[in-house]
Amino acid sequence: QKAIRHATMDAEQQFNTLRSVAEECLDDTSLRKLLEAKPDSFVAYDGFEPSGRMHIAQGIFKAVNVNKITKSGGTFLFWVADWFALMNDKMGGDLEKIKVVGEYLQEVWTAAGMNHMGTRVKFILCSECITGQAEKYWLQVLDVARRFNVTRIKKCCQIMGRLENSLSSAQILYPLMQCADIFFLNADICQLGLDQRKVNTLALEYCSKVNRKIKPVILSHHMLMGLKQGQAKMSKSDPDSAIFMEDSAEDVCRKIKNSYCPTAIEGDDTKPTSNDVLKNPCLDYIQNILFNIDDFKFQIPSCSLSDDLAKLSIDDALSSTTTAFNKVYASYQEVFDAFISGEMTTDELKCGLIYALNALLQPIRTHFIENERANKILAQIVQWKKEGTAKSNNGDIAPILPEGIPSNATVITLPLCSHEMITLTQVVNVAQAIAQNSTADRPIVLLEPDWASFATNSLLDMKIIHKYYALFEFGVKCALSELGVTEAKYQVLKQSELILNAPSEYWLCVMNAGRSHMLSDIMGESLEDSDGSGNIVHRLMRVADVTALKPTLLATQLDDLVATAAGLSGVEVVELNALDLRLKAEKEIGDLNFEYLINDTDKVAKSKMKKSFCEPGNVEFCPAIEFVKVFRSSNFEIVRTPENGGNVTYTDPAQLSADFKSEKLHPGDLKSAVGESILIGLLSKLDGGIKQSKELKDALKGLKALEKKAAKAKK
Repeated sequence: QKAIRHATMDAEQQFNTLRSVAEECLDDTSLRKLLEAKPDSFVAYDGFEPSGRMHIAQGIFKAVNVNKITKSGGTFLFWVADWFALMNDKMGGDLEKIKVVGEYLQEVWTAAGMNHMGTRVKFILCSECITGQAEKYWLQVLDVARRFNVTRIKKCCQIMGRLENSLSSAQILYPLMQCADIFFLNADICQLGLDQRKVNTLALEYCSKVNRKIKPVILSHHMLMGLKQGQAKMSKSDPDSAIFMEDSAEDVCRKIKNSYCPTAIEGDDTKPTSNDVLKNPCLDYIQNILFNIDDFKFQIPSCSLSDDLAKLSIDDALSSTTTAFNKVYASYQEVFDAFISGEMTTDELKCGLIYALNALLQPIRTHFIENERANKILAQIVQWKKEGTAKSNNGDIAPILPEGIPSNATVITLPLCSHEMITLTQVVNVAQAIAQNSTADRPIVLLEPDWASFATNSLLDMKIIHKYYALFEFGVKCALSELGVTEAKYQVLKQSELILNAPSEYWLCVMNAGRSHMLSDIMGESLEDSDGSGNIVHRLMRVADVTALKPTLLATQLDDLVATAAGLSGVEVVELNALDLRLKAEKEIGDLNFEYLINDTDKVAKSKMKKSFCEPGNVEFCPAIEFVKVFRSSNFEIVRTPENGGNVTYTDPAQLSADFKSEKLHPGDLKSAVGESILIGLLSKLDGGIKQSKELKDALKGLKALEKKAAKAKK
C-alpha cells in the first residue's frame, strides 16, 4: 500500500541512495515496494560483535552507509551482539569485557561522523533486549531451528569464520539467533556484509516455510580486500591486513607502503577493465571507502613515498591550496583509468591514499585523546589485549529454579510431545518411575519439556503442546492408581517456567554448555546432519535443565543421555523407557494394533490384545506377560474352564513365565485374563476421566486433529 511521502528525497533518489550502499540487493523490486509503503519509516539493521578492534570498513564505511540510510528516511538499528561475541569466544567470552568493547565501538562511530545518534540511529544491547522479551525471542529462535536441518545451518557457519568440522555446539546457535534477530527487531532491511549472505538467505527461506508474505530486503555491502596479496578479505587476526580505526598515522603509512598494489594481472598482457579481476586492495579502498563519501576528490600530494609522510601535518596538507597537490581526480573511474594507463604511478596512488585515510582517521584519534570517557575505554581495551584473554564461563552461571521447586530431587523428564497419540507405554514408564522412587526424604519433579518439544517438531504450537501434557499427566495419574500407588507426591515443572523464571541465566548456561562441547559430541551417534537443528538446541537445553535442578537421580530417555552427560556429575541416571508394552515386535506401516493408546476404548483394547503377538512357549517377547509383571506381579488370576485346567492364581511372574514357556498356560487364556483383569480397568479410568473433563476432551480432540494434520503432511 502506498504511503504519504514525508521524506526529503523522491522515490527514485531514495532507491538510488540505498542501492549505492549495497554491492548486492537480492530483490530490487521488493526495495521499491518497501519505499512506496514506508518512505520515511522503514527500519534497517546490522549486528556487530564487540570483538576488540574495529577496522576501517566497520568504522568509516559503516558510518557513511548508515548516514545514507537515515538521509533516505530510514531508522538504523545497531544490534550490539554481546551474546554472539560470547558464543564466538570473543574477548575470551567475558561478557563484561564484551560490553566495554561495545561502548568503544559506539565512541568510534560518534567520532567518525555518524549522524542522528540516539534518534534515527539506535544501539540495542542484545542481552538486555532479549531478556526483556525472552518468550517472544527464544520461541522465534526455536521456530527457526525446527525448520532447518543441521546441514543447512552448518552452511551458515562461515559467518563466524568457522569450518564445519571445527564447530562447537554453541556455533550452531549463532546463525539460528542471527536469523531470528531480523524478525524480532521487525527489520525491513538487512544491511550486512556479503559474508553474511547465507544467513540472510536463510531468513528468506524461513519466510517461505512459514508463508510470511512480507520478506526483508537484503542490502549486502562490499567486503574490503586484505592489504596483502591473496587476501580476499581483511582479517582482525592479522593487524597488517587492514587499516584499523585506532591506527596511528605511522601505522597507516607503513601498511599502505607495504600493501599489494598490482597494475596488471600476472601472466596476462591485456589491460584489466575493472578491479574485480585486478584485485588491487589500494584501489578497493579508494573505490569503496573514499569515493563512497559525498563530494570526495582524490588528491595526490606533492611528495613521495620516500618522504616521512606520517610527520607531515595532515591539517596543513588539507588546508593548502590545490598547488600542494600534483593531481586531483573527481571520480573513481578517473583514478582507475589513470593508474592502469601509467599516468599515475604506484607511489602516487599510495601517497594519495595515505593522505586521504589519515584525514578520515584524524577526528577519531583526536576524540580518543581529548574525550576522557573514550580515552579511558580505549586504554582498558589496549590493556586487555596486552594481557591476553583467558576463556571465561562468566562465573559459571546457572539457571535459577522457580520458587517452590526443590533441587537435589528425583527428576523424571517426560517424553517430547509428538504428533502421534500418547501411548500406554509412555505413561506407564513415567508412573512406574514415580512409584519406584517415591520416598519421604526425596521429592520428585516431573520436567515437562514444552519448549524442547516446540524446538524439535514443526507441526506443533504451544497450545497443542500444553494439551498434550495435560492429557499425559492425567494418564500418569490413572496408571499410578492401577499400580496401587495412591500417596505419590510429585511436582510438575514446565521447562518454559524454568526458562522464563531467569531467562538470561538459563540461556547463558545453554551457550556455555555449547561452548564447552563440540557439535559432534552433542550429536553423538543418534543424530545426523539430516535431522532438524532444533535437536541440537534441545540437547543443550537439557544440560541447562539438569544444571538448574541438580538431581540426585535422573530418569530420562536414552536419546537424552548424550546431552545430560555434559551436565552431570555424581548423578544416578536410569532409563525411563525400560518397559516395553508393544503388542508386536515390529511395526508395519498403518498398523493400528501395534500399541495401546490412552484413548483406546474397552472394545478396541480387547481387539488389540486378541491380535497381539503371543507365540506359544515364547517368553522372550510376550506383551501379555509384560503387562502382568507391571500391574499384577503379586496376585494374578486366570479364569479357565475345568477341562482347560481350571482357575489358577500366580503370585510370582517367574512361575507364570515358566508355565507359559512349557505351554501349560495357553496364549488365549493368558490374553483373555490380561484384557479383563488389567486393561479394562485402566482404560476405563482413562476414558471416564477424559469424558468428565472439558479440558481433557478438548486436549484429546486437539491431538486427534494433529494426527490428521501430520498424516496429511506426509503425503
